[in-house]
Amino acid sequence: MNASTIPDLDTIRKWIDDYAKRVANLQDEKGKGVELLFLRDAIHDGLLYYRSRGAFIDPEETKLSNFDALLDKNAALFLKIAGKKTLKTERDKISPSPEKWWWWLDEKVRERKSRKIKKTITTAGIVVAVLLVLYFTFFRLPPAEQSYLDALTQAERLIYEGEVDEALENIQKAINIFPDRPTPYIMAGCLKEMIGENEEAQKFFTQAQGLYPNEVNFLIEKSNWYFRLNLLERAYSSIIEALQKEPENLAALNLLGSIYEAENKIPEALKVYTKVLELAEEQGAETMIPIARIKIGMLQFRLPLDIPTSFPEEEQ
Repeated sequence: MNASTIPDLDTIRKWIDDYAKRVANLQDEKGKGVELLFLRDAIHDGLLYYRSRGAFIDPEETKLSNFDALLDKNAALFLKIAGKKTLKTERDKISPSPEKWWWWLDEKVRERKSRKIKKTITTAGIVVAVLLVLYFTFFRLPPAEQSYLDALTQAERLIYEGEVDEALENIQKAINIFPDRPTPYIMAGCLKEMIGENEEAQKFFTQAQGLYPNEVNFLIEKSNWYFRLNLLERAYSSIIEALQKEPENLAALNLLGSIYEAENKIPEALKVYTKVLELAEEQGAETMIPIARIKIGMLQFRLPLDIPTSFPEEEQ
């Protein structure tokens, strides 16, 4: 991170105050999707930066932890208001790091339900068999599905630890379990490119492309994995290729905005997110509207003072 891309502490304190008010009044989040979680992301990234620079932020972190505990406690209410499907969709789009626990509130709720059922099983002996059937039917994934997810989770962890060979072994395990799912092929292709094995990479990409319903989806997913591996030039090239085919694809535009952010091209990112907001409103893409709004709001704090916060229409 770099000081020019982070708001001052007073701004972050205002975000914490806003977060606290919204967590205390979760019923008012109706219709806002997971906007609250994006705000929490911004607070997390800001405090992480100042903590790494030795700033004294104990009061801010204490206040934040109190309202984090309240959000955790009321996770079921938040899910009811925001929607489980919305949460999962947005989580899949941005692939947050595990330390951002608020993106897994649905898992916390599921875990608590599971524990509650286990407790009931222990105390109500007469219905033990029935409850066990319910538990294993509704709360556990089929063994193959669980093994597939475990392999990919392990692969991601190894990637970020720099253990590429071991990551590729786990990706191959996932491919062996479900050879008709494209994501592991994309992951393997991007990793192979990263280590210079371009011929092998292309083989994986060819296999992946045949498993997507169209080329645009393939290009977006490939760009997403380049982005996650910090291969920003390749991420940019792939997403531009997707947008040449579908200029109004919201997922592609949203990813382009993220790439510009990572490159610290704030005016360009702001322009892209403004377009995302306009298209989302036109297309009725309700989950994308709050994402674009909060991105625009956060980026305006990062604009150089001599750059306008709105952009004139381009001449045709």
